[in-house]
Amino acid sequence: MNHVLVLSNTHHIVKSLSLLIRTEPSLHVLDATRDVVCDINHLPDNTVIIVDMNLENIEPFIEQFSGKYRIVLYSGSLEIMDIPNHLQAAEYRCFNAYTSPEEIIRILMGSV
Repeated sequence: MNHVLVLSNTHHIVKSLSLLIRTEPSLHVLDATRDVVCDINHLPDNTVIIVDMNLENIEPFIEQFSGKYRIVLYSGSLEIMDIPNHLQAAEYRCFNAYTSPEEIIRILMGSV
């Protein structure tokens, strides 16, 4: 089972992605409570972190935890180009608001 943590300041993004993730039995949603976020170093090793690119100062976070957890970038924009080039070049998986639910699940499962 893979664990998934959704980091976003936008409630409807967290809610929508959490509902989608719960449709896949082999994925478990971790609630982004203050305790979980403050103790992020102790998440299960098989955790995937979805990071909303609209969060402030997110790049240092991505760089800090990308070695320990699988990071997937989310953009609400239609254009994947809105994700900075150096993050695209680092081969992080990414999706946007227009990505199909099936594709998002494949990305989270690591099969893409």
